[in-house]
Amino acid sequence: MKKMNVLVVASAACVLAFVAARMGWSGVVLQLTAVRRALPILLGLSLLRLILQTMAWSTSLRAEGIQAGFAELAGARSSSRGVGYLSVLGPVVSEPLRISLLRDRSESAAAATLIDTGVYWFSSGVFGIAGSLCALHLMARNLHAAPLVVLAALTIAGLFVIARPKLLLPSLVRALGRRCPQSLRKGVAIEAAMREFQARHPGSIRRILLLDLASQILIAAEVVTIFSCFHIPFHAGTVLALEAANRVVKMMGGLVPARIGTDESGMAAAFLAFGLPSASGLALALARRTRDLLEALLGIGWLSWRTKFSRRYPFRSAISHA
Repeated sequence: MKKMNVLVVASAACVLAFVAARMGWSGVVLQLTAVRRALPILLGLSLLRLILQTMAWSTSLRAEGIQAGFAELAGARSSSRGVGYLSVLGPVVSEPLRISLLRDRSESAAAATLIDTGVYWFSSGVFGIAGSLCALHLMARNLHAAPLVVLAALTIAGLFVIARPKLLLPSLVRALGRRCPQSLRKGVAIEAAMREFQARHPGSIRRILLLDLASQILIAAEVVTIFSCFHIPFHAGTVLALEAANRVVKMMGGLVPARIGTDESGMAAAFLAFGLPSASGLALALARRTRDLLEALLGIGWLSWRTKFSRRYPFRSAISHA
């Protein structure tokens, strides 16, 4: 498995090198030199997004009567995101880790955390649909616009599954019968708790959705920052279309640790598809990668400190978690 990961990363790095060579190394270096001015802004936007997402998570936990400090939640989110970013299939790794870092590991805590995740995906899907429609408008005469239609249709179907009140897993468990894995059976209870949360706390759901939509706006603001840095004319439709492309790139690069090479080559291709300088797309992806690696370093550092503190002072840790 490790050899396969190395092979995948090496292949992605080769693709990145090929893209950079086709664009011209001198142009890439020039863009990266200019993007240094935008990096502090991207870090500031990322910090604001972390605050909003932590507030959303705290809202879902408080609705279930689970109290947790803001700094603890922010650290848990950053560390789980960092581990997921450096791993294959990030969300599969990061979400269980985020739940395990909670002081309360009950089913209500898991359900509240997954509600936070589900609402965030819902807000991301809303922006993805809007971006896909904008991309269709910009590429109305392009023969390669068909995947955007498929993306929009799949996103709408996913949003419908998230929003529908009817349980999904019980039917799947009954269909599998004895072959159903135990983890899926446990998921039935968690899904039921999530649907009950939606019914009991509609006000909390609305607040979480508003916070997550604000987070999506901050993500789009990163593209605006790069456009402003390079003095590229733009409008809201272009920004949304590029963010839709960014979501596609992330899904396609999910099997690559840290999505090395896929983000850069994908965003360069997306910028080129919309008639924008491909080197600017590469610069945006590299600036985001620098930001993500810094966040991952800080998050994993916090997790390491927390683990060492718990081992060194188990009595204090037990008191603080009581």
